[in-house]
Amino acid sequence: MTKKFVYAILVVVIIGGTVLSAEERINREAILSAGPEWEENHLNYQVDEELLATLKTKIGETLKIDVYLGLWCRDSKENLPKFIKIMDTLNDSRVEVNYFTCERKADRDVKYFVEELKITHVPTFIFYRDGQEIGRIVENPTKSLIQDMIDIL
Repeated sequence: MTKKFVYAILVVVIIGGTVLSAEERINREAILSAGPEWEENHLNYQVDEELLATLKTKIGETLKIDVYLGLWCRDSKENLPKFIKIMDTLNDSRVEVNYFTCERKADRDVKYFVEELKITHVPTFIFYRDGQEIGRIVENPTKSLIQDMIDIL
């Protein structure tokens, strides 16, 4: 094989890998330490205890939530700290939460942050029960984050 051919294959693999893996795992601590506003939004958010009790009754045997966010995104900065506070206060071992950061789209022609999941906006919260998607909160909640979670469940 020629050097040019090997180089071309390498470029395709690197670019292809980037496109297919546009998200990267992150933990709650890294999210909350992304800047002072993230931690402030977490500390200042007051969880409605009545709605939290309702949420707890709706969980079922197990619940998985995958969250796709942008550390650069204003809506993520607003909603993720609240979600983390809800999860911290809920403190329920039946709930598995995974966080993934997404890079900004390279240009406006790119439709998805994560193509295989059709994620067009961040943050996106995807709720799964028994391996099946049961609902999403995309970008901003309709009512409130906790009420929208209850409505999905």
